[in-house]
Amino acid sequence: MMRARSLNVVLVAALTAGCALAPPPQHSELVDEALPKGTSIPPAWASDANADPVDDGWLKSLDDPILNAIVAEALANNLDLRQAADRVTIAQQSVIVAGAQLWPQIGAAAGGRTTHDFDHNNDSNTSIVLGTVAWEIDVWGKLRARRAAAVAGYEATALDYAYARQSLAATVAQAWYLAIEARQLLALAEYSVNIYVQLLDLVSTRRSAGKDSDLDVADMRAKLETARSSVEAARQSYGDSRRALEVLLGRYPAAEIDVATTYPLLPPPPAAGLPAALLERRPDLIAAEREVLAAFRQEEVAKLALLPDFSFSFTGGRLGDPLFSLMSLNPWLVTAAIGASIPIFTGGALQAEVKIATAQQQQAVGHYGSVVLVAFREVEDSLANEVLLAKRLPLEKTAVDARTEAVRIATLQYKAGRRDLLWVSNLQTAELDSQAALIKLWGLQRRNRIRLYLALGGSFDSTPSKAVSQ
Repeated sequence: MMRARSLNVVLVAALTAGCALAPPPQHSELVDEALPKGTSIPPAWASDANADPVDDGWLKSLDDPILNAIVAEALANNLDLRQAADRVTIAQQSVIVAGAQLWPQIGAAAGGRTTHDFDHNNDSNTSIVLGTVAWEIDVWGKLRARRAAAVAGYEATALDYAYARQSLAATVAQAWYLAIEARQLLALAEYSVNIYVQLLDLVSTRRSAGKDSDLDVADMRAKLETARSSVEAARQSYGDSRRALEVLLGRYPAAEIDVATTYPLLPPPPAAGLPAALLERRPDLIAAEREVLAAFRQEEVAKLALLPDFSFSFTGGRLGDPLFSLMSLNPWLVTAAIGASIPIFTGGALQAEVKIATAQQQQAVGHYGSVVLVAFREVEDSLANEVLLAKRLPLEKTAVDARTEAVRIATLQYKAGRRDLLWVSNLQTAELDSQAALIKLWGLQRRNRIRLYLALGGSFDSTPSKAVSQ
């Protein structure tokens, strides 16, 4: 009776006096530690930007139903995103595995055996039915710290998945605009062939009239063949862009997806929010912060492993054996025990584990600082490019219009005999190059806008970008 009371006292003391976990590092403390000395977060972006809060739903703002459809297809079928979702499931179940160690482990065993004595032609039957309870008492908090590390790791993985969704939507949108750009460049290349065919017909007619030379005809024929070669190169690029888009959608890369012929109108630039708010909005940054917390808890686990472990076990059941009957022994058995495991000498292994966990935590802090600085750079680059591209586009459009007019005038003068063919040919080539540059600039502006959406951490749909699935 006294032993049972003592056992109860020990159990109650273990449950009520468990040590609390160490407080994790605060967000502000982590930021200060992660960034190099002298590096501070400014109150506003260096590039001129609207500091209003960042909105979600940027995909809808692009007003492109086809793009909406292919993004939805990618979310449903993209294989990389499926793997990211599986990683979340694995991390979530790892939390359950780690948390299970806090609970008693209950088991049962049953068996039987028959022994035959050939000399006396007798059978001897033995049976066993046992129930066991084993429990490691988390006095110091090591098991709770391990579970907390698993929780932080799961949250980081879930946030990585959330960012993977955002990245996939952005990548599909950029690939879509790149495919439109490739199609327009192909159309321009085919148009240039028609232009050079007309110029070759014109110079051939003038050569027949003795107004141009064989050199003019040969030079224009060379330009025509170069233009035809450019068509094949543009067709190759168009096929590559469609196949890349199809793989993102989970389709077979057959270059069969229909692509729009023109770019949709671009909405006004989004609000950029404040730099400090980015750290609590972008899922990849929050994930890196959770990884620091997981490393912090793992360091705590390593330190607590230096302390003794306490465990409790209970076994009860019935052992049916002929020997027990002969000796008039009770076949019912009950045993209970409390044990302690004290690390005395491990060859420095436990101390090394602490140093490893400490270094891993410092590594996680350094990684967080690196991710933060890269995120700031991505926003600043996209904001600056947004302004520069907005300035370049009207200038490039004016240049194209001016070159088109110059070609028209030079062609009239050539037909009138006031200009030679080389003058017209060079102007025509410059006009086509300007049109190609304008197409690429339109595409670059739209792809930069998508990069800006992703860099700011705004969600493409109604699901918050930093959501953690439960």
